[in-house]
Amino acid sequence: MYQALYRKYRPKTFDDVVGQKVIVKTLTNSILNNRINHAYLFTGPRGTGKTSIAKILAKIVNCESLDHVTPCNKCVSCTQTNNKQNTDIIEIDAASNNGVDEIRELRDKVSLVPSFGKYKVYIIDEVHMLTPAAFNALLKTLEEPPKHIIFILATTEPHKIPSTILSRCQRFDFKKISVDDIKERLLYVCKEENINITEEAISLIAHLSDGGLRDSLGLLDQLTNYTLDKIEVSDVHAVYGTITNNEIKELLTKIYQGKLSETFNLIKEYDEEGKNLTKIIENTIEFLKNTLIYFNNSSYFDNDIEKLMYEEMCNIVKEEDIYSSIEILLDSIKNSKNTNNTRLICELAMIKIFELKNKKNIIEPQKEIPILEEKKKIVAEKKYDKKELSDDTKDKLDELKKIRITNTLAKFDKKELITFKDNLDDIKELLMDPTYSSNVSLILDGELKAKGDKNLIFVYKIKNLEECFNLSLIEIENILKKVYNVDYKPIAVSEEEWEPIKVEFNKNMKSKNKIYEYKDENISLDDIFKNNENVEKSNVNTNEIEEMFEDLIVYN
Repeated sequence: MYQALYRKYRPKTFDDVVGQKVIVKTLTNSILNNRINHAYLFTGPRGTGKTSIAKILAKIVNCESLDHVTPCNKCVSCTQTNNKQNTDIIEIDAASNNGVDEIRELRDKVSLVPSFGKYKVYIIDEVHMLTPAAFNALLKTLEEPPKHIIFILATTEPHKIPSTILSRCQRFDFKKISVDDIKERLLYVCKEENINITEEAISLIAHLSDGGLRDSLGLLDQLTNYTLDKIEVSDVHAVYGTITNNEIKELLTKIYQGKLSETFNLIKEYDEEGKNLTKIIENTIEFLKNTLIYFNNSSYFDNDIEKLMYEEMCNIVKEEDIYSSIEILLDSIKNSKNTNNTRLICELAMIKIFELKNKKNIIEPQKEIPILEEKKKIVAEKKYDKKELSDDTKDKLDELKKIRITNTLAKFDKKELITFKDNLDDIKELLMDPTYSSNVSLILDGELKAKGDKNLIFVYKIKNLEECFNLSLIEIENILKKVYNVDYKPIAVSEEEWEPIKVEFNKNMKSKNKIYEYKDENISLDDIFKNNENVEKSNVNTNEIEEMFEDLIVYN
């Protein structure tokens, strides 16, 4: 049966361990000086050697004929360990054995003496998954274990471990393995396995693995199945779902030159090819970082091809725009963790970058135009007096707003909210249509906070945008009807209004009070706006919103 590379080349001695010299040296000296601790805590990123070193340490302390710190592999204990039959080394996966009963069973067995070796070693992997009760059950045993017991706890999330446990362990923080160390190990594995691969491909694998040797070996394993020929850089990008630096430069060039449609087409193409859009965003951030370095110190780069790429990018974008772009992309990575639609997050990030510098900025830099955020600020600062509306219109609109908020909360469904949020980007198809573009942009600028049956609540940080939304309800309902073929009844509230509504709703949900009763709308939108349709509504919605988004909308 075929054995995965990361298993086949798992370190068997301290000499095989890659990139953890300080930890290896400390453990080696503790063994040689017979100062073995009763409890260790190994923390650090995945694939950096925590479990491997735990197994090596367990094997060493029980070896009967130890050569310095190298196991003999001949004694009973070593033989049993190699055959995975050593009853003195107990591995526990805390992710699936995290209850208090399992830990109590462990506590009851620690008094049993070892079968072959000197120590009974308990390796508890993903120890942060233990329940609080399980940690409490482990605490006393961990503090005063029998002399023949060693605990080795391993975790990627030490902040989740109680301080009472942490204080009783000797802690070792595993660092990410350097790119050079990973490259060296990959070259060794490729030589041993007769894998035909370019040095550039190995460098890329080492870089993409983000300090995890296991991840790099897993990717190499996958690549050997992907191509039977020589593994090239393009193969690595194809399997890992990333794109080359030239493709990143092409993407950034299009967006900085104001070619929004072409940028969206590229993102769509990458998405349909199964590319990892989150990784593409991360690589784009690194590309921009390197461009910043080139701005300040071009001699940092030795590769002439790289120099040419970054020089071309420096001629396209200003240094201050790069800082803003990186901030936008970093925010998009955070947002991508809360949704399955990474394409939407990526597209929105590109729109925001587009706002920083559009085509006009590059062709005619002397004629700078305000970016979208500035236009939003201008609108937000304008005095919009609701008294311009007739008293009758204001009263009817306020009444409708209360009814729609109550009806949304009366039939609130969290699952429906999540589903509709995921599908909300479907309205973007109308961005290119001048008939709908301004109101589509207005919808996307808010945040959908609640959904109950056909009722929707959007929340806006800027008060004027919330007012614009409610004064455009007829057009917005038509857009939602056109895209989803459902007669949705939306309403907008400001962030300031939403907070007390949310607090009250959560309070009543916890106490199971049903204070929200669904009411039929006894007023139509036509009745509300019939007296103000050609004055206030038109002025606020059509003029101001169109002005805000005119540079964002691209017409085919």
